Amino acid sequence: MLWALGAYFALSLVVGWWGRQRAQGTIEGYFAAGRRLPWGLSALSMVATTFAVDTPLAITEYVREGGLSANWRWWNMLIGGMLSVVVFAPLWRRSGALTDSEILSLRYGNRAAEILRRVRALWLGGFINLVILGWVQSAMRTVLEAFVGLSPTQAYFLLGLSTFITLLYTLVGGLWSVVWTDVIQFILALGSTTLLMIRVLLLVDMSQVPAQAWHLCPSGGALTLLAFLGFQWWASWYPGAEPAGGGYILQRMASTPSPAAAQKALALFQILHYAVRPVTWYAVALASLLIVPSVSDPKAAYLLMAQRFLSPVEQVILLVGLTGAYMSTLSTHFNWGASYVARDLGWSGEKALRAGLWATIALALLSMGIVPFMQSIAGAWNFLLESGAGTGFVLILRWFWSRLTVAGEITALLAPMGGYVLFRWIMGYSFPESYIATVSLTVALVLIITLVGRGTPPERWAAFCQQVRPRFSLAQLGLWLLGTAAGYAITFGLIEWIKAGGIPYLLLAGIGGMIIFFWKLRDRE
Repeated sequence: MLWALGAYFALSLVVGWWGRQRAQGTIEGYFAAGRRLPWGLSALSMVATTFAVDTPLAITEYVREGGLSANWRWWNMLIGGMLSVVVFAPLWRRSGALTDSEILSLRYGNRAAEILRRVRALWLGGFINLVILGWVQSAMRTVLEAFVGLSPTQAYFLLGLSTFITLLYTLVGGLWSVVWTDVIQFILALGSTTLLMIRVLLLVDMSQVPAQAWHLCPSGGALTLLAFLGFQWWASWYPGAEPAGGGYILQRMASTPSPAAAQKALALFQILHYAVRPVTWYAVALASLLIVPSVSDPKAAYLLMAQRFLSPVEQVILLVGLTGAYMSTLSTHFNWGASYVARDLGWSGEKALRAGLWATIALALLSMGIVPFMQSIAGAWNFLLESGAGTGFVLILRWFWSRLTVAGEITALLAPMGGYVLFRWIMGYSFPESYIATVSLTVALVLIITLVGRGTPPERWAAFCQQVRPRFSLAQLGLWLLGTAAGYAITFGLIEWIKAGGIPYLLLAGIGGMIIFFWKLRDRE
């Protein structure tokens, strides 16, 4: 297996070095591909980044512990994702912002906004980014130990080598190198997981999977349903699914040449991310309930299934695919996290670019240091969801409500953490009660502080509106509902396919709806 990894490392370096030819010695050239990234490449890069090595393991953990319905903790984000496609993608692209902290300067234009911009850049690009990198590194360590059979020391050494290779090509070509390697990595990762799914579907009688594992309605009662469908899609900041867009998703949109291209890139990402890609994991996770009913670590069941159903050569292909998924996430988070340092901390010109390069190196080193502190991948996901509960309220309203000020932004940043401590640690609540309480607290505090404040100066609000042109019309509402319905129809149609075979009518309806959605989207900004 290790020879295949060596060949893949060499290929990544070659592709990364080739990307260097298009990188420019500027902030926008290095971190935004000179604003010349085709929308198709942008979408593939987004989905490659979110297809980390941890995702099939975490989805397996979800399905084994709560059935398919446990995935509503992230399925619900399609609603907000489609809203971002229709409404917010063109606003971001017209703003010219490269990071989601940068928008604070454009929106508020005062000293407090500049300070918050720096604090938020360090919070997202540093702490939150390292949490994500830590769980990705931890997941890859699990793969190397449980699937390849390496010792902890050997696995850690190979993690370090993979991180070093990723760091090299990320430093050499910036976002262009990241994107081109992303495309190759996504093809390898999706191809290998699809191979495993096909093997499983051919050899396992899926009708024997317990009926409760197939249930799609969120379990846990009315409060859980309210948390997922009534709150989370608009209230929680989560990497890759930020309300109104943001993070590395914004970086990819900002790198496209126009608002229309940003919309198309984000729309394609939604379908690949929520429907096409994860169906390969659901089949394996469901079948694992029959094949390996008892395992000490639920997420390791995915790897046990690979060992059971794939030949030695095919296992090598899967290992290379998972390694590609892992390295694609690393490269994006190195580059994206460093973009905050280069763009938002006050440097300019060559100093800003050098700061970004040093930040890339620092993130790579720190990502290795945090590995021993990561335990449950799904637990880390849940922490991010709850510690940002209510933040999305401000991320959406800042585009439309002139009264919102920096004080409201600061409240939305701090209140969820306070609510998490209060309701989880002090009062002993658990999800969904703790989540709903935290969202309610955050929204209430933001409203109080905003309504008693003085609001944004009219001239600043007018300048902001003139540049980004925010609007929300009935036509946009209809397009949003169409895209959301079509996305869910494709997702659940594919699940019906792995359950019963054939081509379900629901899947055909979803595909038809999505074609109409893209056709309606094509002429919109």
